Amino acid sequence: MKIGFVGLGLMGYPMALRLIKAGFKLHIFSKNDISLKKLYKFGAVIEKSITSLANNVDVFCSCRVTSNQSKDIFIGRRGVLNASRKPKICIDFATIDPSTSINIATKLKGHSIEFIDAPVSGGPDKASEGKLTIIAGGQKSSLRKTKRLFDTLGSKILHMGDVGSGVKAKLCNNLISISTHALIAEAMILGLKSGIDLKKLYEVLKNSSAYSKTLERVVPNHFITRNFKAKASIETIIKDLGVAIELGKRNKLNLLIAKNAMKYFNKARDCGHGLDDISSVIIPMENEAGILVKKEYNN
Repeated sequence: MKIGFVGLGLMGYPMALRLIKAGFKLHIFSKNDISLKKLYKFGAVIEKSITSLANNVDVFCSCRVTSNQSKDIFIGRRGVLNASRKPKICIDFATIDPSTSINIATKLKGHSIEFIDAPVSGGPDKASEGKLTIIAGGQKSSLRKTKRLFDTLGSKILHMGDVGSGVKAKLCNNLISISTHALIAEAMILGLKSGIDLKKLYEVLKNSSAYSKTLERVVPNHFITRNFKAKASIETIIKDLGVAIELGKRNKLNLLIAKNAMKYFNKARDCGHGLDDISSVIIPMENEAGILVKKEYNN
C-alpha cells in the first residue's frame, strides 16, 4: 500500500516518519524543505505537487490546520480531484469544521473515493511514539482497509460514526483541554494576587479535586520554566475554539466558557505570542495583574 502525506508540520512530520519506519512506502509533498529533506533521507519519495502525490498513492493523508486548507487539498482546483489516477481513500487528520468534512466526503464519493475524518490527540511526542488517540468518522469498511496505518500511528482508534463525527468529538475534547489551560493560569494568578505561596498552592492543586495531567505538565514545564515553544500554538487554539463556537451556534448553544477563554487566547496572540504554545495564555493575565508567576514561584 502506497501512502501519500501532505502537511509535515508539528504533528505531520512525526506521523509521516512513524509510517516510514513501520515499512510503508511514503510519498510526500510540502513547502517545508527541511521536513522534505529529513524524510527523504529516511526513504520517502518527494512529489512536486498535490496532484502528483495523488496520482501515485492508494491512500492520501493530509495533516494541515484549517478548513480552507483541507478543501484546497482534497477538492480544490489543484487538489486530489484534479489527479488523473486518484487514490482509493483520503484521510484528513486536521481538526476542522465538520460541515467541511462532510462536503469533502460528498464530493470525493462522486469520484468513488472514500473519506475518513480522523483528528488526533496526543501532541508531537505521542505522534513519534505511535501512541496517538485517533478519533475517526467514516464508514467501518474504510477503517478496516486502513487499520494497519491507524494502528501504526495510534494506540487508541475510536470510531465515532459517519463522516464529520470524528471532528465533532475532537472539538468537544478540545473545549475541555483548551479551557483547562486558561483556568489553571487564572487560578495561579488569583492565588498569587491574594497572597498565597505558589509552591504550596501547586501542591494543593496537585493533591485535590483540581488535579489533572494538564496541571502537572503546564505549571512546572511551562509557567515556571517559561518554555513556550509550541506543541499546540495559540493560533491553532484560536482556530479550534472558533470552530467549536460556530458548531455550538449552529446547534443553538452559547458556549460561554469557550467564548470567555477565547478572549485571553486572542490577547496572547495580540501581544505577540500567536506562534507560541497554548500555555502562553498566562502572559496577558500576568500583564494585567502586574505579576510574573516564575519570579514569585522561585522566591
